[in-house]
Amino acid sequence: RDLCLSCSKLWLAGCGSGDQSGGDKSGTGTDVSTSEPSGSKSEGPVDYSKYNSYLDLAEEINGEIEPILAAYFSNVDFSSEFTVTGDYAAIKEAVEFYTPNTYLVEKALDYLDEEPAYPEADAALRDLGDSPVKVMEALNHLGSYMRFDEFEEDNLAKAREIHAELWSALQVYDANYEAFLAAFDILASQGEEDSLNQLLKEEQMILYHSLCLIRTSEDILNDVWSQIDAANTGEETVLPEIDMTNLSPLFDSLQTSHDSLTQALGSESEREKVEMFTGRVGDSALELYTSRANSLYGYMGTLSEALMAGTDYAEALLNASDAISSMIDSYNNIL
Repeated sequence: RDLCLSCSKLWLAGCGSGDQSGGDKSGTGTDVSTSEPSGSKSEGPVDYSKYNSYLDLAEEINGEIEPILAAYFSNVDFSSEFTVTGDYAAIKEAVEFYTPNTYLVEKALDYLDEEPAYPEADAALRDLGDSPVKVMEALNHLGSYMRFDEFEEDNLAKAREIHAELWSALQVYDANYEAFLAAFDILASQGEEDSLNQLLKEEQMILYHSLCLIRTSEDILNDVWSQIDAANTGEETVLPEIDMTNLSPLFDSLQTSHDSLTQALGSESEREKVEMFTGRVGDSALELYTSRANSLYGYMGTLSEALMAGTDYAEALLNASDAISSMIDSYNNIL
């Protein structure tokens, strides 16, 4: 069973009515007008609550459910029969503190037939249905079972019951979750492209260059990961030498984006366009944001050096991925 990995996604904020935060975990309350993702029928600023509810569900699947399932099936056979193939106790660290956020599934499903329409993502979510809820409930039972080492006391008796529950829940989930994630990735990419165009039109240069920096960083990591995936066709994991043909111009673009963002952050007139950078917390918010941007640039530079030198780049790749996620969190906070 493959683990699907993804970086955090960007929030889209609009000027429509209703709750535009979509359950924003970052605590932002300020909205920036953006054009809506392709697939929507209306024009102009809209309410992005539906989009953000889909984003929440995608991140819950990628960030919470899939890592636990990967840990579980690394130690238990992926079949209807319960067979331990590794160290069952090793599952504990991944699942013991898991919280089933079933409301994220329910919220996304509530928006399914609402406007704007996202045909591919809507269809994929309809097929997925409430299966993530059933998986979450099974994982919650697994977490409770592991948390206090009950599995050691009952000689895995209850483990068989939990496995049966999880296996049943996975029948619909496993058949459809990847299609939902793929459809949302396409939707997210188009939404970010629309956002770039709108931010440039509105001369929101801090947001524009931030988004350019983030997207270019993601493009770099996606290229590296695709080369890693292509090289790993056997059972043994290898880190291949990375072809820099497509990456070199991307790193050049990254340099340009960071330079432009630094210039925009240094402009008082540009800072005034970002509400988070004004008022009593303006200076500290600006300092944190600048630090996150510089950290991302630094980690991407370290990755570039490792790739060009042909040295082990595993740690640099993971650090760059974490830095992108942190930068996305900061970007979402200033929307």
